[in-house]
Amino acid sequence: MAAVISLLMVAPTFAGEYGGSITSLHPDKASYPNPGETITITSQGILTDTKGHGKTLSDSQIVYQITDGSGNVVATHTSTLGNMVEGDTFTDTWQTTNTNFPVEGSYTLSATWYDGSNHSPGHVIDSQSTTFTSIPAPWIIVAIAGFTMTIAALARKKRWWLSYYLVGSVAVVAAIMSFFVLTGYDSYVMSIEAQSMAFVASALGMPAQYLSPNAFLFPDPTGWSIFGIGLECSSIIEISVFIALLLFYPSYSWKRKLKYATIGAVATYLANIIRILSIVLIVSVFGKTSIYLAHAIVGKIIFFVLIVILYWYLLTKPTMGQVRKNIKSGKF
Repeated sequence: MAAVISLLMVAPTFAGEYGGSITSLHPDKASYPNPGETITITSQGILTDTKGHGKTLSDSQIVYQITDGSGNVVATHTSTLGNMVEGDTFTDTWQTTNTNFPVEGSYTLSATWYDGSNHSPGHVIDSQSTTFTSIPAPWIIVAIAGFTMTIAALARKKRWWLSYYLVGSVAVVAAIMSFFVLTGYDSYVMSIEAQSMAFVASALGMPAQYLSPNAFLFPDPTGWSIFGIGLECSSIIEISVFIALLLFYPSYSWKRKLKYATIGAVATYLANIIRILSIVLIVSVFGKTSIYLAHAIVGKIIFFVLIVILYWYLLTKPTMGQVRKNIKSGKF
C-alpha cells in the first residue's frame, strides 16, 4: 500500500462564530490505481475559541466533497461531531469508493467545518482541501482478463507452452481480481484484514481499535494514526498471483495444486498481517514521519522475504526434487 503523501493545501479560513481549525485532511493514499478501491478519508481538528457562545459547541458538522478536474462533484458526505469545549480535538473518517468516478485523473477533496447554528449548516469555522489521483471503474481488468484468456487459448492450441503458462497466469489473476471487485468481496476481505490487525495489535498490548469497514486506529507518539486497508495491501493480488502460477504449473496433480493453493493463500495472508504489523509497530514508536521507511522499505522487505520462502517450499524446492529424480531415472 502506498504511503500517505498527499499534499495538504490550506484554504482560506472564514470568519465564524467559533474559532478552530482543521489541522489534518488526507485520504489514506495519494493514488488509487486499482478499480473499485475503498478511499478512507481522515480529518482532524481542534476547537480553539467559543467566542462567548457558551462553553460547548454542539452538533457541528464536517462536510466532505470530492470534485473532478472540471469541478463536478462526484461524492459528498456530512459527519456530525459530538459536543466540544475549548481545546477539544476531533478525528473523523469517511469511506467511499472510486467505482463511480467518471474519468481517470486528479480529484480534489475538501472538508468544511460548520458550527451547526440554527441556519444549518451554520457558519464556517475552517476549510481545508487536498488532492489525489484515481481511476474509476474495474472494466479495464475485465478487458485484460478476456484478452489474455484469448491469447492463452491460442498459445495452447499452437503448443507455445511458455507463453501459455505466462499469459494464462496473467489471465487468471485478472479474472480473480475482476471477480472480487465486481462482486464486492474485495471489501469483505479488506474488512476482515482490518479486524484481524486490530485484534493482533490489541493482543500484543497496543490499544488498537477497528474502524468499519476496513481500517483500524492505533496510537503513535503524537496521538493516533489510522491505517486503511486498500485493495493493493489486502493480499488479494498476491494470493491471486500465487494461485494463478500454481494453476498452470505442469508438474503437480490437481489434488496437489488444491492443497498447495490453500496453504499458499493462508501463508500469504499471514505474511501480509506480519508486514502490516511491522509498519504499525514502527509508526507507533517513531511517529507518522516514519511511515515511508516503515511502509516502502521495512514492510516490503519483510513481505518479500516471507513470500520468497513460501515460493521456495511450495514451488522451487519440489521442482528441483522432481528434476533430480528425472535425471537419476534417465528421463533427461
